[in-house]
Amino acid sequence: MYLRTVFLTNMTTMKLILTVMFFFPLLFACKPTHFSPKNYKGHQIVVGSSGGVTGMMKEYVLLDNSRLFLSKGLKGEWKEIRTLKKSTTKEIFNKAEELKLNTLKFNHPGNLTYYLIMKQPPRSNEVKWGESGISPPDGISTFYEYLITLF
Repeated sequence: MYLRTVFLTNMTTMKLILTVMFFFPLLFACKPTHFSPKNYKGHQIVVGSSGGVTGMMKEYVLLDNSRLFLSKGLKGEWKEIRTLKKSTTKEIFNKAEELKLNTLKFNHPGNLTYYLIMKQPPRSNEVKWGESGISPPDGISTFYEYLITLF
């Protein structure tokens, strides 16, 4: 009886060890995908401002996978700050297309410059404004303010 108990215990232990040995490498084989605006291949909307007395820069980037990043200062290091609802992301990209952000030509930077960039690799289009006395095209500043408030 003792031998049978020892044998069954050893078999159970052996099965456990083999199972752990099989699954343990799988834990390290699957690495999470790290996205950043610099290495992302999909569509992006960039919302930012730069300049002023300090020359400070603040930029948000929304990826089409709903991840939102923020970069502040001159170093430009990206930090993921949140993930938006897919429906919200879709609305934002649709509004950007409605405003023709991917083709609109408007480049009037000022001391304090605001900008929206639509990136659809390999193309990219930037709309800048801030020059005194020149207003951006209809809907652009409203869209900018909406995004800044949302982000």
